Formats: sequence, C-alpha cells, structure tokens
Amino acid sequence: MNRRQQVTKPPHRTGNAHARLRGLGQWPTGCRWLALGVAGAWAGASLLAQTAKTTARTGPATGAATRGNALKSLRIDLKRRRVIVSASVAQEKAMLEFLLCTAGPADAQGKRAPGPKEHESLLKTDAKPSSVHAALLALGLRRGRPARWITPQGKEPVFAPPQGPLLEISLRWTDKQGATHVIPATDWLIEAGTKRRAKPFRWVFVGSNFLDSGAYWADADGHHIGVANFAASVIDVPFESSDKKALLEFAANPKVVPDRGTAVEVIITPVQGAETAPARVAFGVDAFGRIDLEGDPVAPSEIAGAVKKLLARHARCSAEVRLDPRALVYDRERLAAILAHAGLTDVTFRMRGLTEDLMPRTPEQAVKAIAWWKEQFAQAKELLSDPGQDAAVVLKLIAKRRKQLRATNELWGDYEVQLAKLLADYRAKAKPDEKKD
Repeated sequence: MNRRQQVTKPPHRTGNAHARLRGLGQWPTGCRWLALGVAGAWAGASLLAQTAKTTARTGPATGAATRGNALKSLRIDLKRRRVIVSASVAQEKAMLEFLLCTAGPADAQGKRAPGPKEHESLLKTDAKPSSVHAALLALGLRRGRPARWITPQGKEPVFAPPQGPLLEISLRWTDKQGATHVIPATDWLIEAGTKRRAKPFRWVFVGSNFLDSGAYWADADGHHIGVANFAASVIDVPFESSDKKALLEFAANPKVVPDRGTAVEVIITPVQGAETAPARVAFGVDAFGRIDLEGDPVAPSEIAGAVKKLLARHARCSAEVRLDPRALVYDRERLAAILAHAGLTDVTFRMRGLTEDLMPRTPEQAVKAIAWWKEQFAQAKELLSDPGQDAAVVLKLIAKRRKQLRATNELWGDYEVQLAKLLADYRAKAKPDEKKD
C-alpha cells in the first residue's frame, strides 16, 4: 500500500457497524459513547462506567492473557492516572509494525486462531482498541491527529508526524523465578537491521478514526499501539516511521523479550500537560443538515461556545467534518462559517461514502427500480445472493426514511401553524391603514 494512502483517511467500508465511538470529550460526560459492546452493539451500559466501578485494581499479571472481554483485559487506575492493559508476548524475534495488537478469537474449546496482526506485533491483547481509547478519555485526554501528508500551496507534499497527548508506556511482567520487572516499552525494541536497543521515546494518543459504516477503524483492523505510522492506530510513535515491509524501523529484541505467551501488562501513563496537548474534534452533518459533535446532536447556536472552550484549553485544535453526500452545500457552508467565527480554522471536510441505497426521487425512477426488482426475483435461482434478503433490507431503509420524513413534516406543520397564528395576531392588532395583504 502506498504510504500516503495509509496515513491520510480510512477506506470506505460497508457491512454491519461495530459499536460506534461517540463521545470524545471529558470524563464522565464525554464517555457515554462507549457502550462497547458485547456483540458490537450500542445496547448496554457504558464501558467506562463499568470499568471505573469494577477495574480499579492495579496488581501485576500472574498468568497468561486469557480469553475474555474488554473489562477483563483493561483497567483504569484513576488515582495514579494510568491505563493497564493485560497482554501477552506475540513475537519475540520479528520485524514489527505494532507494539500491541488485538489477539485472535478463541473457539468454544478455547483454541485461538492468530489475529491478523500478531505476526508483526510484539504483544497481543483481548481488549478492544476502542476500550483503550475510552480509558484514555477517562483520564481527561482528547485524541490528537494521526500522521499525514500535507501539501503547502505551491510546494511538494511534506510529512506531518502524529500530534496529540504524549504518553509513557512501560511493561510489567513476572519472570520464571517469580521476580516482577517494570521497564520502558522501548527496552524490548531494537533498531531494525542492527542490534542496537531503540532509543527511549514517548508515544502519542492519536485516536484512530471512523469508517463510513460507523465502525471504529482500530477495532476493525486490530491496531492498538503502532511502531509504524498507521492512521488506524489508537497510539502511535511521535515521528515518521515507515509502514512498508522493507523499511520497517523496529524489531523485537530476542535477547530480552520473554517467551511467546508470557503475560505482560502494558501500563500507559499520560505525561504532565497531556490534557492541553493539540486535540482533534469531530463533527458530522447528516442528510437533513443536522449536526453532531462527537456523535451527540448539537444545535448550531451551541457550537461556537463549545469550540471556544476547546481552544481555551488546548494548545492547538483541529476539526474533521464528515458530510453525508445528501447534505446541502448550505449545510457545509453554515458549519464552516460557525467554526471560523469561533476561531477554529484548521478544518477538514470529508464526504463519507454511502452505506445505503438511494431511494427513488421521481415517478420515473420508481418505475425503473420496480422493473429492476422484478428482474432480480425472476432470476433469483441464478444469483449468488437471495434478492429477498436484499429487498427486506431496502424495505427497512424505506421505513426508516419515511419515519424521518414524517418527523420533518410534523415539524414544518407545527411551524406553519404557529407562524400563521402569529401573523393573524399581528394583523388583528394592526391599524386598518397599516394592514398588509
């Protein structure tokens, strides 16, 4: 994959959405998005609320990482302001793209298939990347910005390294003699092609992104902590680090990394001042022009105040706006004007891909659509997929859109009635010679 493609924006993906990350604000109100789910759904209590109540423990690992959900593999130590992820060694002598990735799933007998990134990751965990993201929010952080290529006017593209809250990452494990060790994560890395231990460095909370389906990108790809620049990662290195196989910059240090499967705790601690680091905020504009701020509906009149609070706290702030393709130009220009007036000028607009069919808008389009469906049903035995299932999906979409239209119709109807009454009252009170037709 071309490096510039890797660090710019997520690919268009369709299919069932995983649990969507919504609130990227401050604990606890900004973390209500993390209904993480079990079964990748929005139902259920907030992961962070559960985590804060049930996982304040901070003791060392005592065995191999076991099968379990995010709550069993991640803990938040609010007192010491750190996040602890239960993991295990995935590779003790390999070229690396990741410090930590998602482990492969276990079957009913507990046997695991390798995760898609385990062959190029030092460690693996059962925790979801979105769980790590949420836990960092619980400590008062805001996500930063992944590595990217930018093109100054009239100049060649230049690489912009990841930006955001800086983190210290250390590893804790118990050796075969029962002694517990805590070391910087970089102690287990060497510079690729050499035997030199990697120089110590801090890490950056960049916060991944969303796919067009609404899924959290890092959950889809299993990217937790990268040592190569991937926009999908939750945490990245703070400098340019190639993701190309032939140019990978780090490898596992076989002299010090314990045996594969050894239990390790990854301890993530924000450095002083991380709460005011450069931050990234996300807006969305749907097909009806409605705006959301980090997934929560927001009135246009409330946006400027929220942005000014961000700018007062953070050294720099950028915004990403995801536009539904059916939104109007007016919707985009209105939001752009509000953000500019509030002082937020580093704004990127991106049109998200359509994840649902377009409905007919004219009688002619409806006739053509019905003719197409007749043909699909007539040829059903020759098709790879059942047109009945496809039609059922479209019918659900029609019901959803009609519900939205009914709500809009009721809104406008109420608006019409109230405005007509105000006009009637105005005319009734006006002098005869001042009345207007």
